[in-house]
Amino acid sequence: MAELQLTKLLNLPYLEVVKYETPDAETAILEIQSTLAIAICPRCKTPSTMIHDYDEARLVRDLSLSGRTSYLRYCSRRFECEVCQQSFTERVEWLTFNSSYTKRFEEQVYQMCRKGTVQDVSAFLGLGYDAVEGIFMRYGKKDGGASGKAIPRLEY
Repeated sequence: MAELQLTKLLNLPYLEVVKYETPDAETAILEIQSTLAIAICPRCKTPSTMIHDYDEARLVRDLSLSGRTSYLRYCSRRFECEVCQQSFTERVEWLTFNSSYTKRFEEQVYQMCRKGTVQDVSAFLGLGYDAVEGIFMRYGKKDGGASGKAIPRLEY
């Protein structure tokens, strides 16, 4: 029952929470899985339902939940394309391929950087300076380049 409530609270499309844990007072880990039965082959654009295997579980940082640093434990599925016979990893709309952060978390980091310094955001979120700066620069380019200018690095 709690997993159903957490799925609604998480509010990410085509995902469900199957398990959760709170290893300490500041952290929540939600184990999630896709509710979609198909994936689209990136090579030939054919829908596939044939799961080849699963990638190893990884933790993806998401927005905080009730003041806790939140991670999603996610196993990407690898599909086999029946047409071109190639295996491929499914792409999901809430995560940039091979990223350690959800798109909405990256958006939050970007917006915080627009109002404060990279160093302050880094300290507040417990992320490395380079990670925050990288997110800011990527989103700045998407934002038309207006905010994607070089950021002076503070040295202590």
